[in-house]
Amino acid sequence: MKVRRSHYELAFEAYLDRRGTPYVSVEDVRHMVKGRTGAKAFDYVVYPAAGPACLVDVKGRKFPQRTDSGDCRQKNWVTRSDVDGLLTWQELFGDGYEAVFVFAYWLAEPDGLPPPLFDDDDVLRFSGRRYRFWLAPVGEYSKHYKRLSQSWDTVCIPRDEFLKLSRSLETVWPAAPC
Repeated sequence: MKVRRSHYELAFEAYLDRRGTPYVSVEDVRHMVKGRTGAKAFDYVVYPAAGPACLVDVKGRKFPQRTDSGDCRQKNWVTRSDVDGLLTWQELFGDGYEAVFVFAYWLAEPDGLPPPLFDDDDVLRFSGRRYRFWLAPVGEYSKHYKRLSQSWDTVCIPRDEFLKLSRSLETVWPAAPC
């Protein structure tokens, strides 16, 4: 069976590969685990050089507009089952694991506009696109979320709170010493 991943997940894998960060994709077993736990599956187990292993759910968001600050963290919505599922998995895995969302922002620009000025260390160029990655611990996220849509069962946290609790991957997961 061929596993299909989104361009956001492929970019995240490229980011981890380039930095020498070990990870395991759980895509191959996704169809088997939900029936056994009742919890929505996550995308990766990541083993950063420092800190606990992370149960990662990648959330891809397109960022087409410019802001004065250049900060792409405009959208941080997830489904309530994303939050509940990751908290369940963290409990099942136990100590030594942390459940996190990694928001992969595709820095798309409207036609005719030059790319914004971003520090190249914070931007991954992959397959003709540019990405930035921000980590949000699910435990913290769950303390601040508000309902966004009842019909879609989506939640988000206020932007100011998200700016406080999210951290760029470059600052959280240092590159492997190799």
